[in-house]
Amino acid sequence: MKKRIISVILMMAMILSVGCKKKAKTESSESSESTTESTTESMTEKTESETDPETTPSTTEKPDPDSFSFTKDNYPVIDGSTSTKPMATAITSVLLGIPREEADSMLEFHKTTRSFSYLMDREAKLLICAEPAQSVFDEMKEREFEYEMEAFSAEALVFVVNASNPVESLTTEQIQKIYTGEIRNWKEVGGNDATINPYIRNANSGSQEKMETIVMNGLKMIDWPEMVGYVMLSPYFQLEQDEDGIAYTPFYYYDTIVNDDRTQVIGVNSVTPGKKTIENNSYPYVTEVMASVRADVDRSSTAYQLFYQLAAGQHNAIVKESGYIVCKQ
Repeated sequence: MKKRIISVILMMAMILSVGCKKKAKTESSESSESTTESTTESMTEKTESETDPETTPSTTEKPDPDSFSFTKDNYPVIDGSTSTKPMATAITSVLLGIPREEADSMLEFHKTTRSFSYLMDREAKLLICAEPAQSVFDEMKEREFEYEMEAFSAEALVFVVNASNPVESLTTEQIQKIYTGEIRNWKEVGGNDATINPYIRNANSGSQEKMETIVMNGLKMIDWPEMVGYVMLSPYFQLEQDEDGIAYTPFYYYDTIVNDDRTQVIGVNSVTPGKKTIENNSYPYVTEVMASVRADVDRSSTAYQLFYQLAAGQHNAIVKESGYIVCKQ
């Protein structure tokens, strides 16, 4: 699973080892023109003398837990992807001690790409979403915007079909050929003799970005019909009626929100997506949920405190209870 290391919390690395890979990256006028990626799976074994001085990530200070308390008045403005709002709602509900309905009304999520614009413009203090598209990273570099980003939860892009479809799994190549138009009939992949009806998501959605990057890997998709309906539930509205359709969605929505008998998720390369196969990374289209803040955020602020707590796994119980998958400890 591809990662960008935005920042490495050195103090935290001494007390825990987070299963999701981490990436640390800082964009500034002093940064190199090219992006340098460094792996930190064995960060605790690395000495200062072994670290390249040009790529040494900045140390993130542990905030003082006694200097604040979360209230409605000081709670940070959180934004992010639509698929992660239920998680943010659960965390907000627990931290403020309010009903989830009230917590949900406090939050307004604008999808991944737009939420990063709000972070850059200081309209949002903390993001909970997947890693954004490369165009967002390019914009942040152009604006010399510095940020910190840490993975704390795992997610996956899964493919869904009508429950009557006999196909149980597709290969990566078959999925690519379906969406480029090279494979047009289900019988070519072991299904019925019927035309395949692929659906896509809107251009600004995180699901569409992941489809283009981790699944299509640069291959050009045909401009298939866009999924319609209410936000992330849209694939199911079409597939419940379209026996020959195929669509994609975050695993959380299929597993936790929908979980009906009218649609079914299919495997990829003979691996069925599930919490276990996502957690152990055997399913091929695993992604990550990241917590992101501005690099210049006040270390005494509640935004930074919540960022640190998420990265340190302090809210894993809430994440898991909400139906999401925590980074393996």
